This record gives sequence, structure tokens and C-alpha cells, in this order.
Amino acid sequence: MLAARDVFGASHSALYGADIGATARSAREALLGTGPHDLPVATGAYEVSRTALAHIADLGLPSSAAARNLGTTARDIALLAAGGGVYEVALPSHSLLSGRFLRPELDMLSQIGRTLQEDIKAIYGLSGPDLFASLHGIQQPWLDVRDTANSTMGFARLQGIGHLIDHTPTFDVSVASILRSDLGDWRDPITWPSGLGSDVSLRAGLYLERGFNPALTEFPVEAFDEGLEAAGLQDDRPALVIAYGELAPVSADPETETAFARNNQVHDWLQRFESQIRRFIDDAMTLLYGSDWPRHRLPNGMYDKWLDKKRRDSTGRDWPLINYADFTDYELLICRTDNWRGIFHAHFTRPELVRESLQRLYPTRLATMHARPLLPEDELFAYAEIKRLVGCFILKGTA
Repeated sequence: MLAARDVFGASHSALYGADIGATARSAREALLGTGPHDLPVATGAYEVSRTALAHIADLGLPSSAAARNLGTTARDIALLAAGGGVYEVALPSHSLLSGRFLRPELDMLSQIGRTLQEDIKAIYGLSGPDLFASLHGIQQPWLDVRDTANSTMGFARLQGIGHLIDHTPTFDVSVASILRSDLGDWRDPITWPSGLGSDVSLRAGLYLERGFNPALTEFPVEAFDEGLEAAGLQDDRPALVIAYGELAPVSADPETETAFARNNQVHDWLQRFESQIRRFIDDAMTLLYGSDWPRHRLPNGMYDKWLDKKRRDSTGRDWPLINYADFTDYELLICRTDNWRGIFHAHFTRPELVRESLQRLYPTRLATMHARPLLPEDELFAYAEIKRLVGCFILKGTA
């Protein structure tokens, strides 16, 4: 958690910092050692998290300030319970006191659209009528009555991100800069902390540290999902190619599918994306350097690592060698100086831009592939970055 004085100011730090911290600790302690289907504990965690949220809400703080404190209170309490298998019960605590949210009436919505349309069009290219149509189409309550300015700007920027990704070359330097102001700066190489995939508080803290704008996700869950769809980020998978085998079959149990729908969809996108980026790299490298390119064009030690994984593969399938790449290998391979100059600069403009995109995806990929609960930020990163990357492959005609 950020120090209380950084968010609340010195006059509130001792009282509310201690109160919220104690509430969070008591909830965590209550959850330790519980079974995977302990509904009463999950319900208790939900109520405790609402108590912590109420303390923040009573301060009348802007929602962005509240979000920084939620990183280690209500959001993580809820998701800690979710890790025990009670996702659908625990997650509503992230709705941030649902009574605070409403669906604007038409006249209020029109005023919101007029206030924001010039800025949103100037930044993202999204017209006023299109912005109004997106906001009007949201059926769930989404406007935070305690902080309408930040709430409306967050929702409008979410729509703008979707428009920008759908209508511009996504690895243009200016586009990457705009997205950086929303999604954070991920250009420099990152040393990933251990436990990133399973520790939601660690992941949430990392996102804020990189500069993620919490106003983009500070909505009730149902409204956030509608916002993603309205923005065109969640409406359909990008045009991906399954190059190395079919996906795992869908469960016949409807309850199981409902419980894991959120993770399943992100998992589906990521699995298809990895098939596509492997095919993209393999096709491009083979075209220029021949089919034996892995022997000569990989960073030090990577070829032997891939070979070792292939030897230990018990499936009996003759997969292409690149199928044994780790997610972190893609950036190292693409940004290797000779590969970059020979092929990849034409697709991604600058090495730091592709590194930024893939590093934004990595924590989400880690959590998803280990069946951990996802934050709204994880969803946004997955949909936005996969569309950006795959769109670049398709535009260059290599898919």
C-alpha cells in the first residue's frame, strides 16, 4: 500500500491509514487456511472489504486516490477469497459500494458528452456523436456520484483507447505515447518480482508503479465489462491463426463455464495470440534466413534451452522448435540487433515499443496461465495489447 500521507494528506494519515490497514489485516487473517468452497468466509470478506471502502468513501476523496488504497484493501481481500474458489461471491466487493454508481439520464449524458468531446477527439480521434453513442449504450450503472469528473473521463478514455487501436497504426510513436499516458510506461526492461502471477496486490501495485491510470477500471464489474465491449476491445477475437494444434475443449458443465468465463476468455485470447506470434516470427525468420534460423539467430543460450524442452516433450508431436519458446523469449528474439534490423523494425518502429507491449502482457499472461483471479487491469491489458500486436502482424501481411 502507498503511504497514507501520499494519498490522504497528513491530517488523515494516522487515523484512516491505521484503520484501513487493520481492517485489511483482519480480513486476510480470517481467510488464511479456509477451504476452497467456504462461502461464509467469502461473504464475510466481502462485508469487511465494504467496511474498508466505506472509510475511504467517507473522506470524499477523488476516486483515483481511493484506487491507490484499494490496491491492498478491498480489491485484494476480494481476490484473495477468489483464490479459494469463491470468485463470484468475492469479486463484487470490487464494485466499490455499488450505491455510489448510477446510469446517467439522457440530459446528463448529453452534458457529459459536450464537456468531454473536444478533448477525447483531440487525443483519440473519437468523435462526439460516437462517444455519446458508446456512453448511452451502457446499461449498467457506471457514473460515480462522488467523483463524476474523474469517473466520466475514465470511461470516455476507455472508449478512446478502443477507437485508437481500431483506427490507427498501433505502433506509431505518437499512438504509443498516448497509450502510455493511460496504460503506463513499460519500455525499460523489467526485473519481474517473484509471485507476480498469484499475488494480486503485488500485480496491482506494479501497475500503479508503472503509471497505469486507475480511473480506467474504477467501475462496478458489470459496467466495466460493458465498457470494454462498447470500446470494441472485447467484442471479438482478433483474426488469429491456430498454427500448432487445437485448444482444449470447452467444459460440458455450464456452471463451471460460468464461473471461469472471465479467465477463460482472456486465456483463449492469450493462447491464440501465442500461436500467432510464434507463426509470425517463424514465417518472417524462415523467409529471410531459412528454416534452420533458430540455430543461428537466437540470443545466447536460447537455442539449447528450446532443444532441451523439445527433447523432454512427452506428447510425441513434432512441433516446430519455436513452440518451445517462453513468453519472455519473444521480446529478446525480436529486439536482438540483427533480427531487429533485418525484419522487425518494419513492424514495430522501435525496440522499446514492442518491449513495452509484451511487458504489459506478461503479468496478465502469468496469472491467466496459472488459473489465478484477474484484475480488471489484466483484462484491459490483454485485449488492448493483443489487438495492437496482432493488428500489426496482419497489416504487414505476414499472418
